[in-house]
Amino acid sequence: MRKYLLPENMNFYKANLHCHSTWSDGKHTPAELKELYKTHGYSVLAITDHEGLFYHSELDDEDFITIAGTELAFYKLKNDPYITAHLCFYKKDNTEIYQPGANPTFVHPSFNWTNNPEMKACLRPKGEPFSMLYTPENINHVIKVMKDEGFIVTLNHTTWSMQYQCDYLSYDGLDNLEIYNHACYVSGHDEHNGHAYDDMLRNRHYRLNVTCCDDNHRHITTENNGMFGGFTMFKAPSLTYQNIMEAFENGVFYSSEGPEITELYVEDGRINIKCTSPLQLIRLVSGEQHVQAKHMKDSEPIYEASFEIRPDVGYIRLECVDLTGKRAYTNAYFVEELL
Repeated sequence: MRKYLLPENMNFYKANLHCHSTWSDGKHTPAELKELYKTHGYSVLAITDHEGLFYHSELDDEDFITIAGTELAFYKLKNDPYITAHLCFYKKDNTEIYQPGANPTFVHPSFNWTNNPEMKACLRPKGEPFSMLYTPENINHVIKVMKDEGFIVTLNHTTWSMQYQCDYLSYDGLDNLEIYNHACYVSGHDEHNGHAYDDMLRNRHYRLNVTCCDDNHRHITTENNGMFGGFTMFKAPSLTYQNIMEAFENGVFYSSEGPEITELYVEDGRINIKCTSPLQLIRLVSGEQHVQAKHMKDSEPIYEASFEIRPDVGYIRLECVDLTGKRAYTNAYFVEELL
């Protein structure tokens, strides 16, 4: 019996889940970001301005929606080695937008909302302000509070943040890892974080999905502007806030910096994948040393692959690599749920 991991009778919706506007340190207004992303085939945009949760529902139309999100940063003291953790938080329910732990007195020279009364008036704090000191205990406290208040949580750009294995393995309750960050990559960081994903899956043994995001700050005319390089492709019955967030929460999506996946299903003890993009490699990564791969031969690209699911490998996930080296990533699936 065939089991679709990306449901067969639903629609794909392209999303960028991490970007910044002129409300914080970005160079485009929210309205400009909408037009840029909509023109490039996106249906969903989360404008995750720093430290402030804002919902730009005025930008929504029948073909485009915005997600309420923010990026919070945790830093060590200045006399400690430089290391940071940035996390994005997305509100699952758009009927009441508020931000637990927000500090309404916060002022930052690069974040416009912190010193603009009109923007600041849109902030809806709830509860005592969080401490933004980098300690695993504090980060885990914030994650727990935000999840209890109905947020989805993503750990961002672990390479740029100089996150070591001992750091990201100390976090509890993450929903997603940003496996590719385009702005960091074009700036020079090797922000393909499959190794961190496997570290977390193999050591923590809890469900964790992955996103590919832009994290764009620069103007579109600027070299290496960080736009349109990482996307998350949701599958949902229609384009509504509720449907997209349900797909986000339940892992009904894949992520990519280029290749597009059309089918992903399990049948007769095998996982099968099909793509529209010409590929040089499709590989299966597992929770053990066991891997599988299909390569193109004689310069003929491949578009699909089928791999045996071994019952003793814990989890499996797939990566597709196109002719230019760009990658698409599936989420990881626990074998016990597939067989």
